[in-house]
Amino acid sequence: MPTRSAGPRTSFSRSARASPKRTRAPGIRASRLIHVDADVSEIGRNFPTELGVVADAKLALAALARAAKGIKRRKRGSLRLEIAQGRRAFAANWADHYSSDQYPMRPERILAELRKAVPDDGYIVTDVGWNKNGVGQQFPITVPGTFITPSGLATMGFGPAAALGVKIAQPGRAVVALIGDGAFGSNPSVVATAMEAGLGVIWLVMDNAAFGTIAGLTNMHYGWEFGCLFESEGVRYRTDFAQMAKGYGADGVALSAALASGRPTVIQAPMENVPTPTPGHWDINCVYRKGS
Repeated sequence: MPTRSAGPRTSFSRSARASPKRTRAPGIRASRLIHVDADVSEIGRNFPTELGVVADAKLALAALARAAKGIKRRKRGSLRLEIAQGRRAFAANWADHYSSDQYPMRPERILAELRKAVPDDGYIVTDVGWNKNGVGQQFPITVPGTFITPSGLATMGFGPAAALGVKIAQPGRAVVALIGDGAFGSNPSVVATAMEAGLGVIWLVMDNAAFGTIAGLTNMHYGWEFGCLFESEGVRYRTDFAQMAKGYGADGVALSAALASGRPTVIQAPMENVPTPTPGHWDINCVYRKGS
């Protein structure tokens, strides 16, 4: 991996150069992609890549900006309109779920209600699973920089703690951590930290009584969900996270009241365990392979 220096240091990954048959990424018309990343193993991971550049992104972008000066910009025509139409058509696929009144809740309904309640400049911090991929696909982000996520690192337990750092950095803005019950159950002591530091973070727990993504994938590929469903004597159970929050001295109330209170708050939303969406070209099912 290159080190930081006075000028841009880059290296070109030969293995990341796509053959002529792979130069056009699916869903991206007439495009050939240049992928810049400090980690060579990330080059070409999600989309077929024409040219891989191993570099510090800040230095590489500065070099690209210098190279682009003086180049006449192409006219984009109706591109913005096409993007808006495409987003509306995409959202229409889940229109019924956004307003569904089923219980346990559809995850899309949880996202829809969250968007109504949180100010546009509020921060959404995700963990991994439905709360990360679903937000990436279906949650309208209107203010740049307000979506904080572990992305492809997929580090379960990131969301509950990362929200504390976001609130410290932006004390005047709403901060909501959207996390699964598996992740919150692995790291609930963040509530005590928030109480000690006086941080009004909200944790919205999408509770499907499981390590849902892992359960769905192992069932699909192997026919079992060993250790992934939260059960006692064959009956599914849900931890009462709202009561747990009260034990720490925090609140467990509705979202609108939580935003108004400015206090650490845990909100529990029982959710149906549905397949996790996989946005883009990357497909999580490719991770799993049955033994020969």
